[in-house]
Amino acid sequence: MIPHDEFSAEPLSPHDPSDGPRNESQNPSTAIGGPSDESGQFVLLEPLSGTDQPPRLGSPPQETREPLVTSPRRTQASGALSQSVLFLLTVALLFAAARFMVPTVVEEVRYAWHRGELRAEYETSGEGLKNASLDSISQAYEMVTQRVGPSVVHIDVQRDLTPQQVDLANFLQERGGFAPEDSADQGSGVIVDTEGYVLTNEHVIAGGTSIQVGLSDGRRVPATVVGVDPLTDLAVLKINADRLIPIAFGESDKTRVGSPVWAVGSPFGLDRTVTFGILSGKHRVVKASTRYQDFMQSDVAVNPGNSGGPLVDARGQLIGINTAIVGDTYRGVSFSIPSNVAKRVYERLRETGRVERGWLGVALSEVPDELHIGENARVRGAYVTGLADSDSPAARAGILAGDIIVQIDQTVLTDMGHLMRKVGDVRVGEAVKLQVRRDGVLKTLVVAIGTRPEDLAMR
Repeated sequence: MIPHDEFSAEPLSPHDPSDGPRNESQNPSTAIGGPSDESGQFVLLEPLSGTDQPPRLGSPPQETREPLVTSPRRTQASGALSQSVLFLLTVALLFAAARFMVPTVVEEVRYAWHRGELRAEYETSGEGLKNASLDSISQAYEMVTQRVGPSVVHIDVQRDLTPQQVDLANFLQERGGFAPEDSADQGSGVIVDTEGYVLTNEHVIAGGTSIQVGLSDGRRVPATVVGVDPLTDLAVLKINADRLIPIAFGESDKTRVGSPVWAVGSPFGLDRTVTFGILSGKHRVVKASTRYQDFMQSDVAVNPGNSGGPLVDARGQLIGINTAIVGDTYRGVSFSIPSNVAKRVYERLRETGRVERGWLGVALSEVPDELHIGENARVRGAYVTGLADSDSPAARAGILAGDIIVQIDQTVLTDMGHLMRKVGDVRVGEAVKLQVRRDGVLKTLVVAIGTRPEDLAMR
């Protein structure tokens, strides 16, 4: 995802007697230091002991034992044997290294080549999108796909069986049929950071016992859950992988209705499927699996399996997370969570693992039609139908049932959902100025935003 330097050592050859006797007179050091080899280096002999002592003067000569000399042929055979053993060990080591390292190296080379190709397409498409025009719309489509593709992931989720599924499994097993041990679901996600953070829908991974993420280069890696936000149906996963290409966040608030948009995901398990459409509307309030009610509407084909995947603009930037459709299959109406919301939720989940939202402690509705008369004919905002309790932030600030909240700080409100979103974005403990209309009179109240209980229906 290492060549070895080879070396060999030749054993020193002993002197061959057939070469004739050495000429010791040519080497004066021999007479002093003892015998030497042809190179002039001293050869140390074993010390004499016992009967090996030289004879004394005046005594009859005694036999002396000749020092043992190793046979040249035996030394050569020993050296050859050592070379053979060394050679066999080297071959065995190389074979073992090839057996365990080659598959890994080949796999890493394949991944590296694919990643390099994706990176080249990613960078080339980014430059091309800056200069794309309607005259080259087909080329722009291709560039958007290349720009977004490396950032989109396929998600496989394993879940324990529900009680109903357990009953069905037991029924099948009793009759000799196949009984699954768990259930599997699929979805999509998008890489938003080089450190391995992935953004997806909460309902895609909810209840999962095992989550696997498939990357665009073919790698499959396990994922852990960093945090979830059921209110917006968003979740953040973490994977351990290198050389990731994150998507760029766009400005969903600045994206205009009628703009071309693309959805990328894994409908019905078909990973990295690309569909095209236009942005049909913004700030939609629909009955979906999430209590969050500020969707972007498009006519992009979105089907089961697309959930959690990105909705991108003509620059290949993230402007939404595909979340909901009308009905069980695509009918031409799809809904996405705006990227500005997704980015804020992602940052909070990454930082703390949870999302704390601001809370007023009021029950809201749209301004009733019967109030759109006289001075209130053009009033827009959120109508207060009740208070959570006498100690809620709104109650402490003096807000009453029947008030119409028309402005928060410098933002003029358009409807109930607008107020909910603005309050939710305020940090807990921060003070805001609310302008309310009460009996035709405008009042300014200062409210210290509280923490919204997760299980509380009132805003």
